[in-house]
This record gives sequence, C-alpha cells and structure tokens, in this order.
Amino acid sequence: MTVFLWPERARARLLLSAALVLPGLPLAAQDMTQLDLIVVQGETEEGAETLSGGSVSTIDGTALVETYGGDVATAVRNTPGAFTRSPSDSPAVSVNIRGMQGFGRVNTMIDGIPQTFRNMSGHGGSYDDQVYLDPGLLAEADIAKGAVAGAAGMGALAGAANFRTIGIDDLLEEGETSGGMVRLSFGDNGKDAAATFAGAMQSADGVFGGMAAVSGYNDGPYKDGDGTETSEYYKDEPRTLLAKMRYRPSSDLEFNLTAQDYDNTFYPTSSSGYIWDVKRQSVVAEMAYDPGDPLIDVSAKLYWQELDFSFPTGEGKTSGSYLGRDGTDATLGGDLSNTSRIALANGKLLLNYGVAYTENDFDINEYGGSNSDGKLAKSGAFLSAAYAIGNWELGGGLRYDHYKLTGLIDSDEVSRSAGEWNPNLSARYHLSDAWSVYGSYAQTMRAPTVTEMFYGGGSHATAVNSVLTNPDLEAEKAETFEIGVSFAREGLWAEAVLFQSDIDDYIGYQQDTDSNVRYVNIDGTTHMRGLELSGGFENDRFFGSLAFTLSDTDQPIATYAGYGQDQYGELPDQYLTLDLGMKLLEGDARIGTRVRYVGESSIAIMSFVTGEGAVQPVDDYTVVDLYASWDVTDSLELYANIENVADTYYIDASTGSVDYENDFGGRGRTIQVGMTYRF
Repeated sequence: MTVFLWPERARARLLLSAALVLPGLPLAAQDMTQLDLIVVQGETEEGAETLSGGSVSTIDGTALVETYGGDVATAVRNTPGAFTRSPSDSPAVSVNIRGMQGFGRVNTMIDGIPQTFRNMSGHGGSYDDQVYLDPGLLAEADIAKGAVAGAAGMGALAGAANFRTIGIDDLLEEGETSGGMVRLSFGDNGKDAAATFAGAMQSADGVFGGMAAVSGYNDGPYKDGDGTETSEYYKDEPRTLLAKMRYRPSSDLEFNLTAQDYDNTFYPTSSSGYIWDVKRQSVVAEMAYDPGDPLIDVSAKLYWQELDFSFPTGEGKTSGSYLGRDGTDATLGGDLSNTSRIALANGKLLLNYGVAYTENDFDINEYGGSNSDGKLAKSGAFLSAAYAIGNWELGGGLRYDHYKLTGLIDSDEVSRSAGEWNPNLSARYHLSDAWSVYGSYAQTMRAPTVTEMFYGGGSHATAVNSVLTNPDLEAEKAETFEIGVSFAREGLWAEAVLFQSDIDDYIGYQQDTDSNVRYVNIDGTTHMRGLELSGGFENDRFFGSLAFTLSDTDQPIATYAGYGQDQYGELPDQYLTLDLGMKLLEGDARIGTRVRYVGESSIAIMSFVTGEGAVQPVDDYTVVDLYASWDVTDSLELYANIENVADTYYIDASTGSVDYENDFGGRGRTIQVGMTYRF
C-alpha cells in the first residue's frame, strides 16, 4: 500500500516514551480517513511517508522533552529499525535506518530541508550527515523506513527522517487569537539548563497568523557510570531563533513561511581537540491549494539553507594547522506535487505525482583540508498510486531520480551525471477490522556525493591529493523486500515487519585496483536484513509500549575506519525498549519507567600498525530511566525524568572511537526537572 499521512488538526498529546506507530490510512473508507488511533500535534506540513505499506514511526515533541530529557538520539534509537551515531562530545544527530547512514543514504530533514553537512577535517571529522537542532523547538519527528514517497524519497536509499519544528497550531487552541508557551528545565550531571519561549497570534478570522520562538540549552561536562568526567572544556550551548507566518486568503488556499537561525559553539575535546563554530540559517516557503475538487490537491515548497562552520581559537585551545579553516554548506531546492482521488466502479484510486529538485554546494577556504569543494544537484519526478477494492489495498509507483556532480580535479572542472528508474509495488489485505498483512518490493538509488567523488585524503590544512579522487563512481542501488502484519483497535496496536535490502555498487573507502585507497564501488552485493516488532496499549489507568529490532546488517568496513571514516553504521544484533506507566489523578498525572536494552554491537577502530580499519566488539548493556509528568492546571505542567537510574557503566553502541578506546561510557545518572506554562 502507498501510505499518505494527513495528521488531524487536533492537539491531543500522548506521553508514551517509545516511538509511536502510525498505521496507514484505510483507503476503503468513503473518504480519505484521517489518523485517529494516535494523534500528534500538527499543522499543514507533511512528514516523511513510506511507500512500502508499513507504518511511519512518529516521535512526539512533548514526549521528547518530558520523558527523554530532550535527548533526540535516545528517542530515535527507541524506534524499531532506527539508530544513531552519537559520540559523547558532539551535539549532532546522525540517523541510521536499517544499518545505513551517511552520505544521504537516509534523507534527514529539518522542516523538509535535507541536512547534508559533513566535516572531514581530520581529527574527529564525521562523514555522516550531521543534524543540528534544538529539542525544545521540536513538534514531532517522522521516521519512514525503506522506499519513501514524494520529494523526501528522492535519492534516498534506506528511508527518511523529518524533524518538524513547532508552529502556530502547536501554540494556539482552536478559536484563540493569541497565546504562547514557556518551557524551563534544570538538571545535574551536565544537563545544566534549557529554556524555550514561544508566542503566536492570528486574526479572528484565521486569515493571518504568526509566531516567534527563541530556545537554547546549556550542557557542560558530565560523568559516566564509573565517575569518569569529560573534559572541563566540554560545552554545548546552542541558541535558536524560529519564526513562522501563515496566510489563508480563502478556505482552500494557504501559504506558510518559516525562518530559522541556529548558532552553536562547542568543543568536542575527546574526538577532535578543537572548537567547532556552527551557524545554520534557513527559509522555507510552502503553499497548499485544495479547492474541494477530488482531482486537485496541490502542494509546493521552496527552501534555502546555509550552514557556515569554522574552527576558531578559544579557551583550552592550543595552536594547530587546522585553525582558521572554514566553509559553507549551501542547500537550495523545492518540489511540486498534486494528489487526485478518483472513485471507480469497483473501488477507489489515489494518485500522487510531482517533481522535485535539490542542490548542495560545498565551498571551503584554502585551509579546507580533506573537505572538498563541489556541487551535487538531484532532480526527479514521481508517481504513486493506491487502489482500494474490497479488503485489498494495492499500491505501485515509479520515480525517476537524476543527479549531476561537479567539482575540481587538478584545477580542471569535472562533472558526472546519471539517472535511474525506480519502481515499487505493494499489497495489503485486511483479514478483519483489526488485522492486516502486507508485502512490498521497491528499488531505490543514492547518488555519490562530492565527498566521495572528490575526496583525496589531504592533510589537515592543505589541498587534497587528486590522485585519490574517483570521478567514475556509480550510484548505489538497492532492492528492498518487506512483509508485515499489523493489528490495531482502540487502545491496542502491534506490528511485525521482516525486511531485506540488497545493495549493489555500495560505496566504501577501500583499496582500488591501482593499490591506492579511495572511494570505490565495492564488488558484489551488500545485504541488510532484520525483524522489527512494535506494539503498545493504553487505557484509563495504564499504558505501555515495546519496540524491538533484530538485525543482520553487515557492510564493508572502510580503510581508516574509526578516525574520520565513521560511516560504518552496523546496527546492534538486537535492541529493545520496554516502556510501562500508570496514570494518576484521573489521568492528569503520569509516571513511567523505560528499560533500554542494547545487544552486542561493533565499532570501527583504525589500527596504526596496519593503517586499516578493524571491527571491535562492544558489550551489551541495559539502562533504566524513570519519568513523571503532572498537569497541575490547563496551563501549567510539571515534569521530571531520571536517566540511567542505577548509574550503570556502559560503552554506548555506535559511539565515537575515542570514547571506546578511552573506556568513556554513556552518561551516568542524570536528573532533570522542568515546567511548561501555556498562556
């Protein structure tokens, strides 16, 4: 089934601490039925959508703050099939879906803008796509696994994740013309303080509306379960400004404008030893037109983003050849799509089709080191169809993805372009009102990036060596198969999914036929497979959820893996989150406990003896968290959470290699208390 998600414009909030599973829309209904099993805050923006027939996992922004303590990485990891790479001293989030991460294999977005920044400046550089955001401004995050619908799926190999910031409808109840939110929290063990201030206004007729918000937090040195503390210089103190405007000239036409400014200076002392200064500015313009004609439901989006990074001097910093390095990662793009609903004699047909374009231009100064100049432009067209007849929902589609890479080799401009047709098929059968089964097949592709094609392994502050570039790289291509079964009725839901992805032309940093090490297309087929289970319940007194992943996602290891070559993203053999809680005071208060188990995993470590990467085992671990919230009044909410109650020492799976080699564990016992006041 092709799944399209239109969230209900409601403000129901759930405090389930595991990822929330959203079922697909039942196309057999009289009209397209909106989600009502689990409702999250939302307005006109759409999130990532799956083409496989499976569900989309959604992390609620309120639950993220109140039950996860604002830890985005932990919330993502509690989604079946999803994980993150999370070094202890970096605020960046790098999303892994089904064992694939980095270089755009997962299209990770903020408000629909692809996040493509990578730092390859030597010490502590990461070849993963690094996402910087403030959890205090997050309304929800959608995680779609496998083939992804629409513009979000263009050039994505394994899935997409979209982090949506709060909007006007998240701050104003229906009929309100003004209102806002103040959220404050304080904690220990490095979680010093966090604050979010947001306000919104709209005209009485709802034609005009706007909001503004400022948010930030102060994180400092912290201890692991053995009492080992990070460097005294470690800090993470971002400040984010967010503004949105909305104009509804009629009931069928809407325009939205979003602007964001993120500024952060942090010091990843363990993994890099130098200060990072990151500034991100973005603008998104959106239009939605739905005149009530079943053939017309148009949406359009244009976006621009610029991320500037530099490595200045500062407290605790000595001199080095990497100082003075800076660069700009600029993104520009847009998409246009339409949805048509056609009633046929024997069923209903839903069509979604459109075009998309995005470009990423990476520009560095003369001290760029291993970072490479260049531009990657991706364009495509897509068509998805869903047909409902009786107990069957049949889906299919075709998309064409095209890319063009441009860069310099020996001062000469070099370009490469190619395109690929990618079909998908799916079928779901409803065994009853509650039970359904589905199967799907999809092809996806991922273009090589500027990093891979023009990377030459240069020294810290000199130009790259063009002998190590590879202008002949082919795009990665994947075939993904899924079968699943789902159950849903009021207060109870469950889903099981088996998947396998076979990837040809997988790109890795390995020895080429001329004995030089560069990015190459690896011979043979790389296999990713696994089992994902999720479920939950909720009634007047109790609630709970379970998310479990069993994976076998072996992939080739890069030469020099561990130091810089961190795209090695093998999932743990198994990991699960069990969440159980109780409602008190007629549902106004909740208390819960979350058990996080992560099985044995692997980490890539470079051997200075052989100069090659090697895989080292990481032990399994179990961490227990507690959380509570209380709606004191309609306006005031208090909450508290305790991460790692037992102060357990563990090496975090998929952490940085320096953490592993220095035996620095995950965060020890950490207590946070906070309040949210709405006015």
